[in-house]
Amino acid sequence: MSYFYYLPESGDASIGRMSQPIQSTTYRNHFFYAGTAVAFALSVFVGFSRTYYFRGLFGTPHLSTLKHIHGAVFTLWMVFFVCQTLLVSAGRTDLHRRIGWAGAIFALAIAVLGGVMTFQSVRDGYASGRPGMALLLINGVIDLLLFCGFFAFALIFRGRKDIHKRLMMLAMISLIIPALGRFPVPGGMIKWVICAFSLTGVIYDLVFLRRLYLTNIVGALLINAGSPLRFMIADTEAWQKFSEWFTR
Repeated sequence: MSYFYYLPESGDASIGRMSQPIQSTTYRNHFFYAGTAVAFALSVFVGFSRTYYFRGLFGTPHLSTLKHIHGAVFTLWMVFFVCQTLLVSAGRTDLHRRIGWAGAIFALAIAVLGGVMTFQSVRDGYASGRPGMALLLINGVIDLLLFCGFFAFALIFRGRKDIHKRLMMLAMISLIIPALGRFPVPGGMIKWVICAFSLTGVIYDLVFLRRLYLTNIVGALLINAGSPLRFMIADTEAWQKFSEWFTR
């Protein structure tokens, strides 16, 4: 999201006044998206603090090698996303674009590793007799589908910065849903936490830009529609049999 300073010639005060609100909006956009990226990273840290980052303090059972790899790669991805956002805020869109394709490969690895991790967790759950494995599987499937869908469209619309950045934010919200689900709040409030995150972009556009982007509206609808859909699918006998067979 590059921007240029315009220095009006002597006597061209009207153009100078016009450039001020444009620059103000640009600064506000940079602050919002950089701040949101940092908030996403902090949410992941809070959500997985008990089971990963501070597991020693909470008596978390031993983690497998796969879980350690998943946690490390996921953490690096969050750091990468924050850095990419900060590069845009600093006006280094050239570097942002240059390493963007590396980010695409990184995102593909995140999706594959997330799928493997979900499969293994469900399989281990069935082996130990834990309940709710059908729900865990559909949660992983929907989260990954949302992330991959938003990210793919973000790549397609990388030339449209207004659409690209909103799709990337939606992709990240989809990816951190498991972290939001582990927030230290009552279980009934989790869906409202996810809803609040999904509506962040919509509220910002409406309050500060005085307009609505279809990208954010559709994205928020897809994320929130997935919440009841997960339970509906998980409760069906067909999905429960499929999940048990698939992870056997």
